[in-house]
Amino acid sequence: MYTISRFSQLCKMSARMLRHYDKEDLLKPVHVDTTNGYRYYEKSQLETALRIKKLKEYRFSLPEIRIILQTSDREWFTGLIHSKIHELSNEMNRYKKIIAEMQEMIEDKVDFIPGERRSYDILLGMRNEIRILSQRVQMNMNDMDKHIDSLYEKAEERNIHLLGTPSAIFHDEEYTPDHSDIELMIPIVQRNDEEASCDWEIKTLPQNFVAATLHIGSYDDIGYAHIALEEWIDSNGYVLNGPPYETYLKGSECDCPVEEYVTQVCFPVINETKS
Repeated sequence: MYTISRFSQLCKMSARMLRHYDKEDLLKPVHVDTTNGYRYYEKSQLETALRIKKLKEYRFSLPEIRIILQTSDREWFTGLIHSKIHELSNEMNRYKKIIAEMQEMIEDKVDFIPGERRSYDILLGMRNEIRILSQRVQMNMNDMDKHIDSLYEKAEERNIHLLGTPSAIFHDEEYTPDHSDIELMIPIVQRNDEEASCDWEIKTLPQNFVAATLHIGSYDDIGYAHIALEEWIDSNGYVLNGPPYETYLKGSECDCPVEEYVTQVCFPVINETKS
């Protein structure tokens, strides 16, 4: 048997890491001395240690590695590998975009720290009562376009005539991009039948005052538009009268640079002094 120190040399893992893997039930020592707590490993465990090390390089999580070590289902493992390849490819593409953006900043000599915050014009108007096709979904933010496209397809299949561009309400209390609670909405032509399904519905948005502004550019800094509306509401005696929503007037479907995206940010409001 090998002491934890010697075994760490053989598998090129720190003793601290081996203790952690013991705690996680990934690689437990064959013997622990009850008098001094020393851990001992045998040479047959070197293969397991090296498998764990390689799976970590492949970016598998410890819970995933635990399952992999316990299964002999080759087909299942192959599927998991394909899924991880897809995940890493998406991550690699994201890093490529980041690198390209940073390179562009250097070439264009862009000042990363802006001199002042952009200004927004706020408009107050009455939103008339409107019928909408609505679907509330738990989704990854990166898949939002796919869900919007799916909602358009549902409308076409059921001969539901659409009137405008899609909007979204974000129901999460905090930003959770991997599992966001989002309600997608598209205005439709008035119809009498109350058609619905388990994953979408037709409903009515009531008449309401709305404070709105236009955000031009990337969604990354759309928070400034929300802040501008919040400040306007506080300064003009209004309060929220429903969840804010974003309407995507021009986006990825236009095959244009993100700098040309146009999003209308709307806050349903009511005058606090008159309510």
